[in-house]
Order: sequence, then structure tokens, then C-alpha cells
Amino acid sequence: MKIDSIPLYPHIHVTKPQTIIDNQTGVASMKVLLVFNKLSDFKDKIYQSFLEKLGEKAHVDVYVHQVTPLSTQHFDQVIRERITEYDHVAVLLHSSYLHEDVLKTLNSIPKEKLLILDKRNEFIRGEYACVYHDFEEGIQRIFTEMNDSLSKYQTINLVVNESNTIAKSLEEGIQKFAKQYSFDFHVINEIKEEVVKPNQVFLVLSEQGLADILKLCTKLQLSLGKNIGIISYNETPLKEVLFGGISVVTINYEELGRQAADLILQRKKEHIKTPIRFIQRNSL
Repeated sequence: MKIDSIPLYPHIHVTKPQTIIDNQTGVASMKVLLVFNKLSDFKDKIYQSFLEKLGEKAHVDVYVHQVTPLSTQHFDQVIRERITEYDHVAVLLHSSYLHEDVLKTLNSIPKEKLLILDKRNEFIRGEYACVYHDFEEGIQRIFTEMNDSLSKYQTINLVVNESNTIAKSLEEGIQKFAKQYSFDFHVINEIKEEVVKPNQVFLVLSEQGLADILKLCTKLQLSLGKNIGIISYNETPLKEVLFGGISVVTINYEELGRQAADLILQRKKEHIKTPIRFIQRNSL
């Protein structure tokens, strides 16, 4: 099923209404509302695996809501007006913060309907379903397992272009690892020539940051995997071949979508942690 969206409110889209009829029973299947903060290739992977796992047992509508202080009223209005139309509401609103009003709206959703994706939130009350990642624990585990490869470097740099919950969790996890294994650790907001030096490893969260540091490595004649290390966030096909292969810390988005669909199909209120993966290549 293709996402075919039409504007409903500013910053929000909803798929054109359809009804899927169960071929065997002749009654409408369950309806699921899937809420994203934005559309991307990674969100599409979640959507496609979610849809595939649910099959003909559910019809899925997709809302896109960019979390800002000015858009919370629209978000609340849409959810409260339409909540009775859906059996389940699956929400992925990754943002640098979740506004108090958004949390209030999420808490208004009956917990037997609510499914939170990607990140648990302590301010969402009650028993609800959740598929989440623990980036702090995950990066600490990965770096500990890769300590032999990291040991040729003196400093670990986390390159963050914008503050968000993922960046904060990664920072806390790396900080613990660096303290335990005696690495210097810095958080960098912008890639500049003066910060790109030998004997350092960089975990770069944005695609633009990756492009910037690769250009500087070429200019400064630094050799990836030898006197400088680069780890990127999120796997893409290009990273398999770029500069002989870029190492990545990544999420299995397809598995997240499948696990979310399983919780809906089984009507469970469990919290399932999906692991952060590391793929080592030439750049480390």
C-alpha cells in the first residue's frame, strides 16, 4: 500500500480514508493510526515492514506531525477527534523534546490502543505497548566489543548537528565507555579543519557531517582506518562502498516495524528493546 496523503492541518497529513474488508468474514479489519514526526527512507522501512506483517488484518492510516510548540494544538485536535475511529495508535515522534502538551495528548489515548515506537518516555503513564532502542546502553556495549579496533585512537568525538534524545543518549553512553577505558571524549557541533586530526575517531550523526569530514580527510591526506576513524549513524547502501566502506552504528528499522505489528496483532502491552547494531568496515 502506497502512502497517499492529503493535507488536513498545517504540519499534519492523513492518508485518504479507505476501508479494508476481511475476505473471509466480510467485516472491516482493525484500523491503525501510524503517527510519524516526518517522512524519510528510514520511516518508510518501518512503514513497509509494519504493513507487511499486519497484512490484511488491519488498515493503516499515516499522519505526519512535525513537533513544534506552535503545532501541538493541531496535533491534539486531530488525535481527540479521530481516536474513536482507530483500534490502535502507533506513535513515533522523535524530536529534541516532546512538548508538555504533546505528552498530555499521548496520555489521553486509551492505553490499550497506544503503541510508542523508538523511545520510551517516563512521562507517559500507565501500561502501554512500546518498541524502543536504548542508545546509551547500546553504544557502550558496541564500543566495549570493538575496543581492540578503537585502541589505536586516543580521542573519541561525537559529531552532533542538532540536539535530540538520540544524541544525548549516545553522549552519555560514550562518556561512560571513555571514562572506563581512558579515552579522551569530546562533543563537536560542526566539522572544521582544525578539529579533524590524526589518532581520533569520529561518530558522525548526520549525512552532511559525514560528507564534510570525508572531504577534509581527503584534503588533509588522512587515511581512514589507519590514522583516523569514522563511524556513521544509520546504514545506507552507499556506505557499503564509499571510501572502501564506512563503519556504521545502525537500527534495524524493518525489525522495529515487525515487532510493533506483532504487539498489535497479539494485543500485548509489553516493552520490547531492539538492539543497536554495529557494522565494521574499512573506515575504522
